[in-house]
Amino acid sequence: LKRSPPPRCGATQCSAALQRKRQGGMPAVARSRSGARSRSRSHAPKGTPAKHGTKLDGSCIATVRCLSADQPTAGKSGHPGAPMGCAPIAHALWGHLMHFSPMDPRWPNRDRFILSNGHACALQYSMLHLTGYDLPISELEKFRHLHSKAPGHPENFQTPGVEVCTGPLGQGLSNAVGFAIARMHLAARFNRPGFSLFDSAIYTICGDGCMMEGITTEACELAGELGVSGLVCAYDDNNITIDGSTDLAFTEDVGQRFQAFSWDVTTVEDGDTDLGGILASIQRGRSLSKAALIKMKTTIGCGSVKANTAHIHGTPLTAEDLQQMRNSVGFPDHPFHVPKKVGEYYRSRGTQGDEQMTVWRRLLDKYRDAYPAEHAELDRRLSGYLPTTWWGCLERCIAAPVDEGDAVLAAMVAALPELIGGSVAEAPLLLPTVTAFTAEQPSGRHIAFGSGREHAAAAVCNGLAAFGGLVPFWRCPLGSFANAWGAVRLSALGQFRVLHIATFDGADAGEVLALCRATPNLALARPGDAAEVAGAYAAALGSRTRPTVVVLPPPGSQRLVGSSVEAAARGGYTLMDFPEGPPRRALLVASGPELTTAAAAHAALAARGVGARVVSLPSWEIFDEQNEEYHHAVLERPRTKHSTKHKPADRHLPIFFLEEAGVAPFGCDHFVGGDDTHILPVSDGASLAALVEEHLTKLCR
Repeated sequence: LKRSPPPRCGATQCSAALQRKRQGGMPAVARSRSGARSRSRSHAPKGTPAKHGTKLDGSCIATVRCLSADQPTAGKSGHPGAPMGCAPIAHALWGHLMHFSPMDPRWPNRDRFILSNGHACALQYSMLHLTGYDLPISELEKFRHLHSKAPGHPENFQTPGVEVCTGPLGQGLSNAVGFAIARMHLAARFNRPGFSLFDSAIYTICGDGCMMEGITTEACELAGELGVSGLVCAYDDNNITIDGSTDLAFTEDVGQRFQAFSWDVTTVEDGDTDLGGILASIQRGRSLSKAALIKMKTTIGCGSVKANTAHIHGTPLTAEDLQQMRNSVGFPDHPFHVPKKVGEYYRSRGTQGDEQMTVWRRLLDKYRDAYPAEHAELDRRLSGYLPTTWWGCLERCIAAPVDEGDAVLAAMVAALPELIGGSVAEAPLLLPTVTAFTAEQPSGRHIAFGSGREHAAAAVCNGLAAFGGLVPFWRCPLGSFANAWGAVRLSALGQFRVLHIATFDGADAGEVLALCRATPNLALARPGDAAEVAGAYAAALGSRTRPTVVVLPPPGSQRLVGSSVEAAARGGYTLMDFPEGPPRRALLVASGPELTTAAAAHAALAARGVGARVVSLPSWEIFDEQNEEYHHAVLERPRTKHSTKHKPADRHLPIFFLEEAGVAPFGCDHFVGGDDTHILPVSDGASLAALVEEHLTKLCR
């Protein structure tokens, strides 16, 4: 593949290389979807720089490039190329357009910035440091070090100002669709004449890798179908991947694809130096009634001798490379240098944002006086708390068998206005009390995710949860659930309250259960009837920093004798206790559909003179959070991993775990362990009773 020679140094050489690289392409002007040519300068907002910007703009961009290159070198790993190429985009956003508050990083009406190509995180850390967030230069110097606030990919729980965890490509852009839906919905619900509480924009930067991911197609196609607006995606179109030129594996016309999604598409041909064109395109995209994609033609590693090569994608610059870069822009030869005027300018942008936040807070106080009920509702929802009386809706729908339309979820949606979501087509959901979310009716709470968009549905829900004020849910058949695993895992990492629901489709997807149980900060629930479904949902909504996967029982599952919403919400409980008469001999532990077999075995064992207790354990993670006394009352033994009282000589009743979905319950020794734990296959009650009795006979020998 023929490549243009890399520029020697500086943005001017990068721009020249950019034009040589794309000879024969569109002229260096912004081009809209209609194809009409217009000079970028004509779109520049009043008071903003045209074309190349001011001298201070140039110093700011050079500073961002150098800071972004210094971090991977200091950490001895990382990706300097994309941050250096995207520096003008970041400066346009953070230095001119975005509303943000370092004083209050969680300000509800801030503009959201999501770095979808999370490996370029040095760019985001540079902007957060420069604008005054709690990210001192000492943290940038510890880039990618353990416990640093500048980890190798953005993490919302680690770094102030980061909205979501990104790194797996395409996830951030898909999250951004959820952010935009949330902003539209909350604006429709709470904005009033004279009180525009929610009018922020959603900005995201993505690269070629994001565009190759299937989740991007799912989510962006959904955004177009729903008429999502206020979403601006800056596509870092640098024609380079870690393997080399995009000609190797990615030659499609991304713009035409997004036009087919009903997005607005424009191009900035010189993303290295045309600051005026970048600003005009972003502002234009923000003003549209649809989502906007801006193809920013940039040079990866702009300013370095290795610019426009795959080498700079994921390899830190050497000391000699950095020295050349600093010399080219007149910086002193030491890392992490911020010129005085640049530091003052960016801090003033942070101060300006803090003032905007203060003005918004005053507006909110006036809103409280004018609309006290709406203010109280908004305040409750932004805090993450649920109404104290909402459980009452559950009692009316747990007596009937489990139904395909999920009557329990429908009752919850009717009772809790923060619930928003929907199903993929293969998992029908009946929500008679709410309307569909559309551009014309953004107050709707039923999202039509479409068919086969499991991955996008989960990622969009992550964005909805991250925005605040909403509790999202989505549903799909269990056999398709693994398609969404990347986004489910990021729910757990990002600590988002998302309800992931898998409907029963007869598939033996035991590996999904193992994945869930092996994932930190993710709860799995396998309820056995409608009451336990309600308990699982209640427990999920009660945790504000953890997602939950609920695997529903088969449609038509009858109410189990002894089941309870409150008990199921504790993760485990005694469903059927030891019968009177027969000696206590065993504990049968099961969840989901296997509870019916365990209940039948309970009666068969009693007829054989064997006393057994049936324990329903729908959620191991939630049960493990209960106190020692409750744990002992249910399993008649202390918890294995915490107790110091459980000696090897202690004898307890043997526990028989029933296989789940055709596989052994992964990790069941987490609770019990030892030789008194057995895993049995599931057939019917009589066969299970005979198998238990056979094991008990062997234990007595």
